[in-house]
Amino acid sequence: MSQQIRTLSSPLETERFAWLDTIADPLQGALHRIFGSSAAGRQAKNILNGVPMRHRIHPAMVIVPLGAWSTAALLDVLDGVTARKGRSEYRKAADAAVAFGVAGAVPAVAAGLADWTDVDGHPRRVGMAHALLSSIALSLYTSSLALRLAGRRRTARGTAGLGYAVVMVSGSLGGEMVFNLGVNVTHQPQRTIPDESFDVLASADLPEGEPVVVDVQDTPVMLLRQGGELFAVDAKCTHAGGPLNEGEFENNTVQCPWHGSIFSLADGHPVQGPATVPLPDLQHDRSRRAHPAHTGQSAERLVGAKGQARQRCQTWTEYRDEQPGEYQGGQFPAPRL
Repeated sequence: MSQQIRTLSSPLETERFAWLDTIADPLQGALHRIFGSSAAGRQAKNILNGVPMRHRIHPAMVIVPLGAWSTAALLDVLDGVTARKGRSEYRKAADAAVAFGVAGAVPAVAAGLADWTDVDGHPRRVGMAHALLSSIALSLYTSSLALRLAGRRRTARGTAGLGYAVVMVSGSLGGEMVFNLGVNVTHQPQRTIPDESFDVLASADLPEGEPVVVDVQDTPVMLLRQGGELFAVDAKCTHAGGPLNEGEFENNTVQCPWHGSIFSLADGHPVQGPATVPLPDLQHDRSRRAHPAHTGQSAERLVGAKGQARQRCQTWTEYRDEQPGEYQGGQFPAPRL
């Protein structure tokens, strides 16, 4: 396991916590089989990943148990204070808050497991610790609810208080995964699509069915000619930065070779998770007057009166070498569409 910069989760890298991997290995394998064995399983994982919404749903779903249990903690304190005076006006509300939190935690845990399925390395171990602590907290609150129904309120309040402390630790590890380890944070930086078009490749250099990656203003763009159509999307998967040009292409889609995310080449939207963020669609940005990525025509059609170069050059590279004064800043004068 590669050494990470010291953060809250750094102690989990030590051999003392290697036992977490003995749980993570079979659990992750089982989740892969459950979600990948059928179309229904893949669709369920897509929903739990938030692919249809193009946004992770686990962070939103954990608000329900955290909010409910925070409310229950306050109400339990008030119940403990007023119980000494023989009053019980906060009990029903506290019990309802605990029950609502338990009910809301179940789908939140399911969404978290679906997200964790595609995590590896040190973040996977941190996620395993996060999942175990969350499960312990859920068990404590479920026990607290049972104790309340049995009339053992003091023990129930203590059990819920312990559960709340475990939730805080678990939540801290969850935040560590996102903000320090970058788990499920898009690897697609926010780039400004340029107004002008760019000549990046001659048509002759883009054979049918073979992806080519070019650089457009420090942005790696994957070009693909398939079925007579030309596609241009960002070359990196938005989930973990996987090289899409090394993926599998089928029916105008590309599947990331790392974690299996599938994107539409037509508009960049995710068809299958774990990715939820669309790829920037550079070729089909209809809001612009010019295409940010443009393969253009063969070199002789753009060099105009440069007769000698027109006779010799069939690619941009050849023309650049023949006419260095015409090639500046890594691009030719931009043709307008």
